[in-house]
Amino acid sequence: MAVKISNLSLYRGDKVVLQQYQQQFSQSRSCITGANGSGKSSLLCAIAGILPYQSGTIHWRDSLISQAHADIAIASDAILLPEFASASDIILLTQKLWQLSWPQKLIDGFAFAPQLDTRCASLSTGNLKKLQLILAFMRQPALLLLDEANIALDTAAQQTLWQLIAGFDGDIIAASNEAGLYAARGFTLVALHEV
Repeated sequence: MAVKISNLSLYRGDKVVLQQYQQQFSQSRSCITGANGSGKSSLLCAIAGILPYQSGTIHWRDSLISQAHADIAIASDAILLPEFASASDIILLTQKLWQLSWPQKLIDGFAFAPQLDTRCASLSTGNLKKLQLILAFMRQPALLLLDEANIALDTAAQQTLWQLIAGFDGDIIAASNEAGLYAARGFTLVALHEV
């Protein structure tokens, strides 16, 4: 996989999230661990190219990541979805933007069909997480970033998630406070220390 982060400094407003951070993710399955607020989500967003960083570099496959990349997808609460749009509108937009087929297997796997006409603002936390996962997995990226992916999911949806992860051909970097669940599935744990 080889995501290499060198001297990364990242701020959210006036708050320093990461300062001169160095890390290399060389395993195909890695899980970032750390306390709430330590910067796990921000780091994933920076790797995805959707959160600008102040200094340093992020390289993936020997290319500098400084903006969104077609081969990198992220499922995260940090991605704000339009509250007025329905779940099917968001899926359709993603489908058209990336020229994908309709993700019926993912929708069925997460038992999400009853939620398709629901506005994003009205989705429960668990259903919003399912939508995030559908949007990320449907892109079939080479690098998948999962931010607290199993949080708020019911038991059946968690089983679907673990099956999708097991069958995923690309590389995955996850961030979780439940690192043991990921370690049990072969993920290498990488501690993110607070600034």
